[in-house]
Amino acid sequence: MHSSNPVKRQSASDYAYNELRSKIIELEYPPSEQLAEDSLAKDLEISRTPLRQALYRLELEGLVNKQPNGRLRVCPISPDEAKEVFKVREALEGLLTAEAAQLMTTERLHQLEDRIELMKMAAAKDRKADTVKYGSEFHSILHAISTNATAKRFLEQLESRIERYRRISGYKNPHYKPSVSLHEHLDIFDAVKERNSSLAEAAMRSHIRRSLRSIEETLERLY
Repeated sequence: MHSSNPVKRQSASDYAYNELRSKIIELEYPPSEQLAEDSLAKDLEISRTPLRQALYRLELEGLVNKQPNGRLRVCPISPDEAKEVFKVREALEGLLTAEAAQLMTTERLHQLEDRIELMKMAAAKDRKADTVKYGSEFHSILHAISTNATAKRFLEQLESRIERYRRISGYKNPHYKPSVSLHEHLDIFDAVKERNSSLAEAAMRSHIRRSLRSIEETLERLY
C-alpha cells in the first residue's frame, strides 16, 4: 500500500547547495579555499549542471565568488565585512526582538526556554559548537514571531554570512566562553518573557555588539 503523503525528494541542485553551504558555514571549506568543479561533482556524486546551479546560489549569498581567472573560491572574510554585516544585523534583530516581545505566546516562550536549557547543558560541558547551534535556533524562533516581513527578508539575505562569522568566533577564538553567550540569551529571554520590548531590543543589540567584538578579536589573531 502506497503512502498518501510521500516524502518529497530533494533535487540534485538543492542537495549540492545544502551540502556546500553547510561545509562553508561550518568552516570545513575555510575562507579563500579554491573550489574545483570536477572535484566537487565527484565528491557529491552529481553532474556539473546542478552543481553550477548550487554554486550560483552560494555566490548570490556571498559565500562563493569567481576570481579574475574564472576559478571559484570560498569568499574571504574581513573585519570590514564583519562590521558591516553585524551592524545591519544589530538593527534588524533589535527590531524583530522588540516586536517578538509584544507578540510573545506561551508556546513560543516554551520553545525559547527549551533552547535556553539546551544551551545550559552545552555551556556546562564547554561544547562550543552546540552552544552556537542552540543560540542560532533561539534567534530563529524570535524571528518567526515577528510579522515584519521586510526586516526578515533582509536578515535572511545575510543569514549565511552571519552564521559563518558566528562560527569563526565560536570555534576559533580561544577566549570564547559559552557561558557568556548563555547569559546574554538569558537576558533576552527574561525581557521577552516580561513582554518588555525596549529591554528586549537593548539586550539583543548588546549581545550582537559583543559578538562582533569577539569576531574582530578572532580575525585580528588569525588573519
